[in-house]
Amino acid sequence: MTEEIRSVLDILDDLALKIMMVEPGNLAVIGELVSLVEEFSQASDIEDFPVILKMAGDLEKVFGMIIMTDLDDSPENYDQVGKCIGHMQEVHRTGGDSSPAVQNFKNDLRSIGYDVPEEVPQDNNTSEDVAAVPTGPPEIKVIDPDSEPMPDFLQDVDLLTGFIEETSEHLESIEVNVLDLEDNPGDDEIINNIFRPFHTIKGVSGFLNLKKIQEIAHCTENLLDDVRNGIRGMDSSVIDVVLKVGDFLKTMVENIKLVLDEGPDHYKNYDISEYVAWVKSVQGGDTIPASTPVQSATIDSAKTVPELKVPTSALAESVQQTKGEISASPGKPAPLPESSLQKKAQAATKSKPGTSIKVDVEKLDGLVNAVGELVIMQAMVRGNPLVDKLSDPKLTKDFAQLGRITSEIQKTAMSMRMVPIRQTFQKMIRLVRDLSKKTGKQVDLVMEGEETEIDRNMVDSIYDPLVHMMRNSVDHGVQMPDEREKMGKSTTGTVNLRAYQKGGNMVIEIEDDGQGLNTTKIRQKAIERNLINDNDKYSNYDLNNLIFLPGFSTADQITDVSGRGVGMDVVKKGVEKMRGKVEVFSEPGEGSQFIIRLPLTLAIIDGIIVRVGSDRYIIPTTAIQESLRPTEEQYKTVQGKGEALLIRNTLIPIIRLADLFGVADSNSNIFEGIVVVIEAEGKQRAILVDELLGKQEVVIKNLGGLQEIKGVAGGTILGDGRVGLILDLAGLVSSSAAIEISEEATAG
Repeated sequence: MTEEIRSVLDILDDLALKIMMVEPGNLAVIGELVSLVEEFSQASDIEDFPVILKMAGDLEKVFGMIIMTDLDDSPENYDQVGKCIGHMQEVHRTGGDSSPAVQNFKNDLRSIGYDVPEEVPQDNNTSEDVAAVPTGPPEIKVIDPDSEPMPDFLQDVDLLTGFIEETSEHLESIEVNVLDLEDNPGDDEIINNIFRPFHTIKGVSGFLNLKKIQEIAHCTENLLDDVRNGIRGMDSSVIDVVLKVGDFLKTMVENIKLVLDEGPDHYKNYDISEYVAWVKSVQGGDTIPASTPVQSATIDSAKTVPELKVPTSALAESVQQTKGEISASPGKPAPLPESSLQKKAQAATKSKPGTSIKVDVEKLDGLVNAVGELVIMQAMVRGNPLVDKLSDPKLTKDFAQLGRITSEIQKTAMSMRMVPIRQTFQKMIRLVRDLSKKTGKQVDLVMEGEETEIDRNMVDSIYDPLVHMMRNSVDHGVQMPDEREKMGKSTTGTVNLRAYQKGGNMVIEIEDDGQGLNTTKIRQKAIERNLINDNDKYSNYDLNNLIFLPGFSTADQITDVSGRGVGMDVVKKGVEKMRGKVEVFSEPGEGSQFIIRLPLTLAIIDGIIVRVGSDRYIIPTTAIQESLRPTEEQYKTVQGKGEALLIRNTLIPIIRLADLFGVADSNSNIFEGIVVVIEAEGKQRAILVDELLGKQEVVIKNLGGLQEIKGVAGGTILGDGRVGLILDLAGLVSSSAAIEISEEATAG
């Protein structure tokens, strides 16, 4: 599947959001930051910002030094890095290489102990260097198991299984690209494709305490980095090193898998010293005695079980049971009691990885689309007028059975792309616990709807915005225990995290019982920044949602818990990239509620099919309250606001779909049409249509560029072969004027 080519601005926005997630010891987020920095080289418009590419190179080295503990893993350093990202954004805005932001960037990096290097001239080595480098790798050796204890990497079998699977794929990718590089030795993209897997293997193996795999991957990464930067030429000696190191890593990873399958007795403690020296020799162009490849010489360690050691502080707690999310904190190792050692070894032996198969995403999408077409075709056949004329009981029975089978296939195919949001929610438990400890606050996290399913593509995208809002709830929302007690509240604050499906949307709520937003302060800040007029009247809702504007903040000082100088606008951008919406409801002193609404891009929904002119639209039934034919007594107009219907003493704005979507052949007489009253985002609207055609289960299909049309969530093919547009009710509500006015103020 082709990777998305993003712009420099998109990558900078993601960096600004991600830097807020970093805490001391959370190396997983640093790894994600490095991946984002590497993405600059592939940005669609990087040619216009060469200075940003250079800055990204320095930033990548800083993160590498933090991972390797050459720089302090501290909040102060991350704050400085956050400022550096701000300088990069400033360079992007000004577009000038001589911008003061460039110098400020260098000064801030120097302040944390990183020396910004001068540019290194390109110097590709010639083939004369090849003869000085040996062609054969050192012998693979195994150290006596009694001399070194086995490192503790069995803390999470699922996580380790994921590492084995992904590393095997990375090593296969490396081999393919290396062989391709022999035919295209000057192709920078191929070199990058080899560098990145080594970088990933290095980072993840370090998190899992696989130090030897980390070390050999790291020195090979350094060799490839020199090649990328033109410090060392790409020749056959480098290719030999990469291939042989890849083979050695495969051997080491296969041994880790054997330990998982059969137990710690099968662990082999490989000696990597000669391999590391060989790689560094090739990196420097030096000569070492060449050795002939031989079969692996091993020492059977079945007789002796080495003592497992595990860090007692954050490392043991922070390795999460989630593939792809790993965090670690430094800590001194301490030996486990013998009983714990036996339990660990037994658990590792019993918890063998299950059988699984990975399927290409394009194939999975093809299956889901094909099943959707099957459902549509079944409806078309069943709705054929000729079939309706047949009265054969057996045919009716067969159609019913076909419907059940099709429905089951559809549910199975859909479930392959849907995953419970439980894993994402469970990560918040650790987050809230750590934040409570850091801030000195007492906070209970209450989670609901963990089994609610969401498209797996959205899981990763929603994580960062969710973390930022949870941080804000704890840091800015919940008060200190003594302050809560003075207000008559429990000393322990509560943060509720909920997920559910409503009206064709996935809804996530973060609600706290803290101090709420300071609406008065928000208004003052907005006036100071000329965002609003001092004389205009705004509802509390409108004022509170100004916090999502770029750079808007009411915080008097930045903390290392939330913010880092980046506002809630990055949260809004992240949600909107998924075609979702985020909003906040708050009452001073009572707390705040953040609501994220996301579309179900792959979903089956029940809908009411309506006709507007010759067009067909689908309204999700979950949002429909009632339908009626308007009377003249109900019809009202509000100056400057538009049309409305007075239904049971409630003034409900009217949305004319014909006007919204430009349908020319619709009936414009409101009293001859039908209105469907819906509720979305806590607001009611009356949608005017020509006719109700019936209820039907429909498959949402992606509409490509039409997805950007406000008020449209997707499309479907109806039983008669027509295309129907599925309405995005949240979009319709937000685009229509709100009419907050009493009955006495209306005019007929």
